[in-house]
Amino acid sequence: MRRFATGVAIVTTAHEGRIHGFTANAFASVSVEPPTVLVCVNRVATAHRLISASQLFCVNILALEQRALAERFAGGEPRSRFEGVAYHLGVTGAPILDGALAHADCSLSEELTASTHTIFLGTVLDVGYREGEPLGYFDRAYRDFRIGTPRE
Repeated sequence: MRRFATGVAIVTTAHEGRIHGFTANAFASVSVEPPTVLVCVNRVATAHRLISASQLFCVNILALEQRALAERFAGGEPRSRFEGVAYHLGVTGAPILDGALAHADCSLSEELTASTHTIFLGTVLDVGYREGEPLGYFDRAYRDFRIGTPRE
């Protein structure tokens, strides 16, 4: 699967006063009506328990200049991931990272088991976006896709 180019997102959640986030590229749009997205999370990950318990998550799609955030949220101590990171809480209470290229704040609508992971389907309650270039991931490395203006 490392041969499939993807965007990069940080999925966040909040439960009982605790916030959590992790870097993900297993994210996709599912439906426009109702607006639905999915994220795939390993069942042994801290995020899995928190998303399942809170019934909410926010997908923060990262901009090219946010590579350091992607790396930070991909590993290390979960308690320190948000330290010094600018964010505000969305309508669900999940953190929305300031400067993200886009976000989809979701309430959990369904959980599907798939081998070692759970596919969390979320109904999108709020979105936001800004202009900019996306951070990409391909062949185990972050990439600059240089999307820019569409070609005719």
